Amino acid sequence: MITTFAHLSYDGGAVPQLLVLGRFAGFSIIVGGFFLATGRSPRLPARNFKASIVMAVPMMMMSVGYLASVKFIAVSLAVILIYSFPLMVGLLAALSGRERMTLGKVAVMLVAFGGLVLAIGGNWGALDWRGVAFALTAALGIAGTLTWAPPFLEGVDTLAVNLWTNVWMLLAFAAYLLIAGGVVLPTSTQGWIGFGLATVFYTGGYILFFAGMKRLPPAEAAVMLNFEPIVSITAATFLLGETTAALQWLGVSIMLAALCFSALRGARSGA
Repeated sequence: MITTFAHLSYDGGAVPQLLVLGRFAGFSIIVGGFFLATGRSPRLPARNFKASIVMAVPMMMMSVGYLASVKFIAVSLAVILIYSFPLMVGLLAALSGRERMTLGKVAVMLVAFGGLVLAIGGNWGALDWRGVAFALTAALGIAGTLTWAPPFLEGVDTLAVNLWTNVWMLLAFAAYLLIAGGVVLPTSTQGWIGFGLATVFYTGGYILFFAGMKRLPPAEAAVMLNFEPIVSITAATFLLGETTAALQWLGVSIMLAALCFSALRGARSGA
């Protein structure tokens, strides 16, 4: 829902910089307040604390790319492009030596990529290269996080890791705004409502996402994530009036089916 709310906020006069700053500040304040109120310690072992700084880089790529993309292109297209991240995960895992690239994995990736191309190849109006670039940057950020972050989440409080990661992103983005200039506030009630909902949904979704990761096997979690583009595109259709052609839905279905097959196959084989 975040991209839809972000688009509503932009239509109300907001800018991507405000929503990016809002999500980092909102998360840091809400979760930091929770730690203070409950007496829970956010301290981490040195290895994990240092890792949270590194993890902030791909997470920043995801946040900035995700929110900025829908300023320039349709939410439906942005979601489809962002959902190329499972393909990037496969490539990064193979290149880094964490997984062996088999013929079966290559076949699944090609089918998923074919579905992605089919989904993109509709009538989206004038494609703004900035929106496409931001969406692919977000996808690369998600892929980097999923590829390298899991080992640093084991045996520690993931909420504390999330808190520190968002604090680093907040500090880095605030420094950028001091150099590049401030943010533009929304000029309408719609802009403020979209901003508030995007911030709240980010905080809740971020917490629940990592909580779910600790309670679900990776394959099941991957399958559950495949509902995201369906929900996002449906929300954009009903709340923003965007249209998605039947051929594009077919492409989305092919891509998601291939990714689900890959996840379930990995669960059976223990890969």
